[in-house]
Amino acid sequence: MYQLKFSNTVVIAIAKEPKAIAYLSPLKTKIVKMQGSQKIQVGVSDLRQAFHTHFQSAEQIKHISAYLLLFYAVECGLKSIFLKRNQLRTTAQIPDPTLLSESGHNLDRWVKELKISASTISQTPNFHLAKGGSTLNIEKAHQVWRYGIKIKPEDEKVLVEWLNSISQWIKENINR
Repeated sequence: MYQLKFSNTVVIAIAKEPKAIAYLSPLKTKIVKMQGSQKIQVGVSDLRQAFHTHFQSAEQIKHISAYLLLFYAVECGLKSIFLKRNQLRTTAQIPDPTLLSESGHNLDRWVKELKISASTISQTPNFHLAKGGSTLNIEKAHQVWRYGIKIKPEDEKVLVEWLNSISQWIKENINR
């Protein structure tokens, strides 16, 4: 008999058949690896401070480094407000783990989670790379800026304006 049980995971399985055991064994290994590679958990005040620090630094420099800091400032600000609105103390308490997985950098998803009205900020922009013209969504912007990949200038301008509009909303709501 093979038993797979994790108290903080929804997976509970008991297997007696060899096929089921063969399936569950690698699954258990994957789950254990995922648990061992957990993200650093931060609190409301940490995120609020990170928003202010990144935003102020972004204002003092130019070009893609500023845009990258602005992106991270917005991400931290949105997460701080989300925690406070949901009466959570740290990111470890966020009930939907997908918000902190690959979707963690998806600012559009955080905007939707916080129900920020379309009249407050414009629609989430997509953008195109300067070379190749691939259309990418907002969650890829931080990677493009981090690695110094060029974005079409008109798209980059729209992205930065969108991030600034969210920053303004964050400033108005982060201490509420």
